[in-house]
Amino acid sequence: MHTKAAPSRALLQGRGVSPLIEAYLELHHLKHLFRQGWLRVGIPRETCESVAEHSYFVAMLCLFLADGHFPEADATKLVRMALLHDVGEARAGDITPHDGVSREDKLRREREAVEHLFAPLPRGADYLALWEEYERGTSLEARLVRQVDRLEMGLQATVYEHQGAGDLSQFFASVRRALEAPELQALLAELETLRPRD
Repeated sequence: MHTKAAPSRALLQGRGVSPLIEAYLELHHLKHLFRQGWLRVGIPRETCESVAEHSYFVAMLCLFLADGHFPEADATKLVRMALLHDVGEARAGDITPHDGVSREDKLRREREAVEHLFAPLPRGADYLALWEEYERGTSLEARLVRQVDRLEMGLQATVYEHQGAGDLSQFFASVRRALEAPELQALLAELETLRPRD
């Protein structure tokens, strides 16, 4: 797994600290964990986004989309779920379909990570329930966050194409397959008009 630095949890060195500090140091690694799929297609490390950057933008998009396109969705729940959706990667890593890890094993690794992270926190069970709801896609909010997660990838692919990364059509195809909501499909269609022309 390619990272900018070693996991920040190493600072703990077995010392007992408050659950908040421990959670912060665990999650801090997301700032250093590159989105591995971008590296795989040649995005340089100096411009490759981290998992934390991706998660932040998913949360922002969820906020804006709830207010502008999905008033029936619980905006607070959307943003909370978006903030939590990738936290398991702080320990499990950013596993891509090209890593030869089964969907079941990936989910198991991430579940172990989130259980470890959330257990000592005061509302840890609530955070775990939101993360599990996202993974199962059992609510409107979970399904929206899952789609916005992919839409954000399309937005980032557009930026990378304009920075000279070449044709990233494979990422747009992945986004297209994931989007079910007509509002999000319309945004993707608009986004595709911004792609560089050959």
